[in-house]
Amino acid sequence: MIRTAFQTIHPFVQLIFFFCLMLTGLGLASGLGLLGMAQWSGQSMEAAIRTMSAPDSPLGRTYNLVLNSANQLLSFAAAALAARYLFKDQTMVTSRGPLPRTWLIWAVVFAWCAQPFIDITYRLNGELLQFLPADWVRAADSFEAMAQQVTLGLLTFDSAWQFPATLVAVAFLPAVCEELAFRGVVQPLIARWTGSIHWGVWISAVLFSAIHMQFHGFLPRMILGAGLGYLVVYSGSLWPAVIAHFCNNAAAVIMAALYGPTWVEEEMVAMGAWESPDYVMAVMAVIIGGFGVKWVIQNSTKGSKHPTTKST
Repeated sequence: MIRTAFQTIHPFVQLIFFFCLMLTGLGLASGLGLLGMAQWSGQSMEAAIRTMSAPDSPLGRTYNLVLNSANQLLSFAAAALAARYLFKDQTMVTSRGPLPRTWLIWAVVFAWCAQPFIDITYRLNGELLQFLPADWVRAADSFEAMAQQVTLGLLTFDSAWQFPATLVAVAFLPAVCEELAFRGVVQPLIARWTGSIHWGVWISAVLFSAIHMQFHGFLPRMILGAGLGYLVVYSGSLWPAVIAHFCNNAAAVIMAALYGPTWVEEEMVAMGAWESPDYVMAVMAVIIGGFGVKWVIQNSTKGSKHPTTKST
């Protein structure tokens, strides 16, 4: 009875309900995560909050790894699975039969090809921010400073266990949980609401970027989200998007482990000027990516099932 009621309401109302589920999961993850870490470390809740706010300390890194993982599981994955249960076939993209391995290979290739475009759009994003009201820019700068502090903390490895833990918390869980939520639930619901797969891809990409609250990287994250969305549409499966998302995030973790905090500050925060290898990589990415897009269009999964009323 309850499932039938949820399945008959308007897709926009379903979308609002889903975001309420996500916010509830976020609150539970923050509260339960802090409570659990406070009990584990023998701290008071006030001390635990202070520790979480210092991600450059060893204990602060542990706190942020745990809280990030809890947020992924409760805010994104649990909400997506609940929506899958309540809305049934109106969410998620499914494919008939096993997905060809070539799709997964191209997902890895696309993650590599996207890097120059992420760099370019990040710089463009910075230029566009100058046209916003000064108060908005200051707010964006404050969020960015906090995000950079957390990023530097998470990608600084003091112990051997931190690398695999960070790989799970920063790469594996976001790849699975965020794709379940945004490409598995948000994108199909918006596609049904608007009657267009393309609106579903782009609006969900905007929401995917906005929810990260890092507005200096809003544009590249939106473009990345749209690319992941089209991978899902053409393959008829979430797996290529999960693989590409994981590779994108894992690359940063691996590079930080190899080259240390200096690389993080110079390459991920400062964004230094391009050198000859960067231009070569960009040209290769355009050529290989072009072949990849052509292959994806030609090999679109005809039997895929995308929950929408109409495609344009």
